[in-house]
Amino acid sequence: MKKYIALLLFIVMQSSLLNQWSMVMYYQVNRNFIAQNFCVNKDKPKLNCNGHCYLAKQLKKQEEKETKSNSEKLQKLPEINLVFEEVAFFHFVPQVEDLTTHTFSYNNLYSKLFNQTILHPPSVS
Repeated sequence: MKKYIALLLFIVMQSSLLNQWSMVMYYQVNRNFIAQNFCVNKDKPKLNCNGHCYLAKQLKKQEEKETKSNSEKLQKLPEINLVFEEVAFFHFVPQVEDLTTHTFSYNNLYSKLFNQTILHPPSVS
């Protein structure tokens, strides 16, 4: 069940991309019809437009529609007021100590593991 919900949410989130892809696919399927009926540059065959102008207009129109709907959604969102409180800062005064009064000692906690015998490679018999 979770997989189906995740798939549904993924499709909903990608719907804007699906709209653009559907327009491109519609153009690819109906390229000749669009070039004959909707192309602005029919009288200029050297441009090799073949309906690209129509596709660009449709994609731009779709993008403007999405940005308009997004801006309307943003305007409908409630305003959130954030309140900032002043944080009290602590000032730490370092205490200067006289280093001559300290006594340092060294503990030899290091022990080496060194084998005194020489390691010989195995011999072939």
